[in-house]
Amino acid sequence: MSLSNLDQLIPTKYGWHVSFDKEFDSKWKPFSRPRFKQLLEYIPLFARYLPLWYRLRKAKRRAHMDFINPIPLQQIYGAPIGGLGCGTIGRGFKGEFCRYQLVPGLYEFQTVEANTFTVCIRRRNITNYCQVLTTNRLRQKGLHMWNTAFPKDYGYYQALYPQSWTTYDLPGQNIRLLCKQISPFIPHNYKDSSLPVASFVWNVENLNDDPIEVSLMFTWQAGSATNEFLCEDISHEPVHISDDDHNLSAASGVSIKQKLRDMQLEYCILGKKELDNLVTTRTNFNLDSDVEGRSVWMDLIDDGRLIEMESPAARPATLNTASCVCITTSVEGKSIKPIEFALAWHMPEIKFGLRQQLYSKWYTTCFDKSTLNGTKLCLYTLDNRLKWEEAINKWQKPILDDSLLPDWYKSALFNESYFVADSGSVWLDVSEDTTLSEHVRKWGRFGYLEGHEYRMVNTYDVHFYASFALIQLWPELELSIQYEYASTIPHENVESRVYLFHGQTGRRKMLNSVPHDQGDPDEEPWLSVNAYIAHDTAEWKDLGSKYVLQVYRDYVYTQNSEFLNHIWPTIQSVMTHLREQDADKDGLVDNGGFADQTYDAWTAAGASAYCGGLQIAALRSCIEMAQIMNDKDLVNEYDEWLQLAKNSYSEKLWNGQYYNYDSSASSHHDSIMSDQLAGFWYLRLTGHKYEDFEKERVNSVLDTIFKINVMKFCNGTMGAVNGMTKSGQLETVSLQSEEIWTGVTYGLSSTMIMENLNYEAFLTSEGIYNTCYNIAGLAFQTPEALTSNSCFRSVTGLAFQTPEALTSNSCFRSCGYMRPLSIWAIQKAIELSRKEANSNVNSV
Repeated sequence: MSLSNLDQLIPTKYGWHVSFDKEFDSKWKPFSRPRFKQLLEYIPLFARYLPLWYRLRKAKRRAHMDFINPIPLQQIYGAPIGGLGCGTIGRGFKGEFCRYQLVPGLYEFQTVEANTFTVCIRRRNITNYCQVLTTNRLRQKGLHMWNTAFPKDYGYYQALYPQSWTTYDLPGQNIRLLCKQISPFIPHNYKDSSLPVASFVWNVENLNDDPIEVSLMFTWQAGSATNEFLCEDISHEPVHISDDDHNLSAASGVSIKQKLRDMQLEYCILGKKELDNLVTTRTNFNLDSDVEGRSVWMDLIDDGRLIEMESPAARPATLNTASCVCITTSVEGKSIKPIEFALAWHMPEIKFGLRQQLYSKWYTTCFDKSTLNGTKLCLYTLDNRLKWEEAINKWQKPILDDSLLPDWYKSALFNESYFVADSGSVWLDVSEDTTLSEHVRKWGRFGYLEGHEYRMVNTYDVHFYASFALIQLWPELELSIQYEYASTIPHENVESRVYLFHGQTGRRKMLNSVPHDQGDPDEEPWLSVNAYIAHDTAEWKDLGSKYVLQVYRDYVYTQNSEFLNHIWPTIQSVMTHLREQDADKDGLVDNGGFADQTYDAWTAAGASAYCGGLQIAALRSCIEMAQIMNDKDLVNEYDEWLQLAKNSYSEKLWNGQYYNYDSSASSHHDSIMSDQLAGFWYLRLTGHKYEDFEKERVNSVLDTIFKINVMKFCNGTMGAVNGMTKSGQLETVSLQSEEIWTGVTYGLSSTMIMENLNYEAFLTSEGIYNTCYNIAGLAFQTPEALTSNSCFRSVTGLAFQTPEALTSNSCFRSCGYMRPLSIWAIQKAIELSRKEANSNVNSV
């Protein structure tokens, strides 16, 4: 092949790189069974869970945590498309459209075969090559004749979210294609970042001497990815837009309208018109008809153009009908020419599972709602795509150009950010709801799932880690979440239910408690909080402290006094509830002998390193906030409480090297927990130093964790395992103690950076990214946790679905998880540590 210039159009070397012929280890499976010695405690839980699961299945609803049918591994994902809170569509790194999240909070993990691009090459009015640009062999009847299964040896993919670049070397043609995909994911932009759109710019490079004619066809099917949700009232319509005074771009395309689960949904595809190209369409054809599918294919092969067979309005439309948009242009020899498509999926109003309330999506507030449609969104995309590229480059460039940062980190930071949008996120217009705070009414109601299969909105104990992304990228949305949680604290829900782990009956929401989550999107989130039913989280010992710490951090980062004034009364209520959880009145909350914190399968009793450390940090935060509020009595009260708590924490848990897991007499009380400095972590990232955690002890703890939990576990290649024994063995008392949690490892690494342990920090966190993206293939589906028995390293294909957990015996848990967004704490630590270093230099 002649010398190519196409790769120069990719503006960065960073990102996830993978060839179409990449082979991942097929043995990786969802976690299904704990060790035998751990199994007994789960038998009663499963016995209570099974009837609930069957009831929901009979009602044609999904369990919010499905332990019977976990999501199977698909080692196919690339960067998804779509903004925040508008619904997302996954892309495979080999060209598929997969993992649809159009019904709020509910994922469909199937690939829609018909949703694809096709290229046709003509020379001297003769078609020489016509190929569907995915490696899959299409099985639908109407697609049997299409030339499918693009050879894997000729494709390459690179993703640096929210952009990706897919390169095709067309076999035997001396022609290369580069597809640049982008959705507007732009920090601090609260309009464009909410849009359900994607741009696909194809650059065609003709390496021959003679000119060629190229046609690119974009095909899209009605409905969604499965038949789970009722889809009706389907229609296909052609769209033609001229470049008059009201439109910067001229375009033609198609609109597919339908009602999906009783919600209006419109797909729109537009091809951008240029002076030297032609846009043609086939508005409606039946994918179940071999005749109609053949007609489209032969039409394209005949002259590289499409023609309408009859009036689109006269043709019946069903779930198995599709539309095509084709752009045809000539490319001179030794030259490159662009072809541009825009895709929109416009669902302006939504209802959650119980259909109690109708909401407008946030992005509709940015346009004239009465005229907004898919066509306008596609035109807006064509008109603003270059601005989006510039804004994304402006955001990413300082980090990508930072020579002191490792290359893998630059890729990890942006690629892990996919979960802010592709998290079942919803962003709602609630401006007319006078019961809500002014902030929420102004900036909208935002929610995202704990995970793709842990379907709870804004799960607070996990958001504690993940929120470092929102507070830095879209701080108004982070504050909206806090305002919403604050509004729930002084209320209770007396609905009685049985909690699955121990079978006790309790209320759904207790007065002055911080909810675990804001509900299940298949029920009615925000109106009915606490979907989680494994434990009664009113008795959890971490939620109150985490609420206080997040509020304080958010105030420090935003300096929003109105926010603190509004939240302050709830801080006092939460601290009163926290004091009630101190059974022995030693100043520290007492874990209750069950898994009463975010490690909800790892039992703690009495004082614990994790919850006690969080409480100490929360008390320091309360003192700071009370001083800002000029409440001297509370300053004194919280300071007295803090001194008592610190003394008890030291006496009961410090063993001279690290803090014991808990103060019980259990055999695992002296386990080394990698997350024991979570409270200190938050204080350091809000500008504090060693007022409450002595520097010598912090150094000792970090040294111990690095040597034992990192380096003695898989030789430091997989991150920090949650628990190790004092003797340096894997702690197997709980399934979670032997896991690596990706988000916890990122948080630990940011703590190390604040203590000038950069080498240790990046080595620790590199293990996570390398395992998920390059070894395990969990990219864009990062799990929260990984575990190891034999510590072998295999290629698992988990890209863009970072799970909660991985194991070395080829298991993962909870694909597509919230906690790994804590990687943004690393970036914050980098910035703060440099500022501290500069301040120290200047002071000298």
